Amino acid sequence: MNVDLIDYTEDGMHKVARLARATRKNQIDEDNVIQGTKDDDFIKALIKVKHLGILEHINFTFHVSEISRCLTHQLVRHRIGFSYLQMSNRHAKPSERDYVIPESFNKSWIELGNEPTDDLGSDYAKGHLIGEYEAWMDWCYKKYDSFIKEGIPVEDARYVLPPAFFTHITISCNARSLLHFLELRLAKGAQWEIRELACKLFDEVYSIYPIIFESVKELRDKNDS
Repeated sequence: MNVDLIDYTEDGMHKVARLARATRKNQIDEDNVIQGTKDDDFIKALIKVKHLGILEHINFTFHVSEISRCLTHQLVRHRIGFSYLQMSNRHAKPSERDYVIPESFNKSWIELGNEPTDDLGSDYAKGHLIGEYEAWMDWCYKKYDSFIKEGIPVEDARYVLPPAFFTHITISCNARSLLHFLELRLAKGAQWEIRELACKLFDEVYSIYPIIFESVKELRDKNDS
């Protein structure tokens, strides 16, 4: 999985502090004027009392690649404050060998709590499931490719592709919506792939705006333990 932060609101703490101060008077200050509390302390105090609307004025744009459509099916359920542009399989074919392999497929049949049976074969019973997984993915892609060569439209042939094949997506969101996403998807109960995405998104934004995302740092740290 690759996560690239391609754009964000620079000097966001000063920007939102300036806008927040304007709600308490009848005009907005000149951009070079800072009154009263320092910006960081002011924003920290507003976050503490849940005045989170100010965070909607800080925005991020990410490009995320080498992920599955299993992940993006979950991701696009986050709609408020999020915008998406995703790779289209109507027009772009995935690469044959590029797909997500869940870590659980590196476990053996016995490790998963099953007793081997004669019809499984000794190699499958003793080894890992990853070979079966890869064989299935190869078969699906070959069938997909053969349908296209037989004249089936790409947009219809794609129906046989498993969602594990790589896709990529551009995400634009504001800081308030992203903070809510991280609260949900950094949690232990989140599915592993979207939790990995949440970790990578956190790492990108925390280095820029630690005050905004401090409340979810503990959740992030637990994912390294």
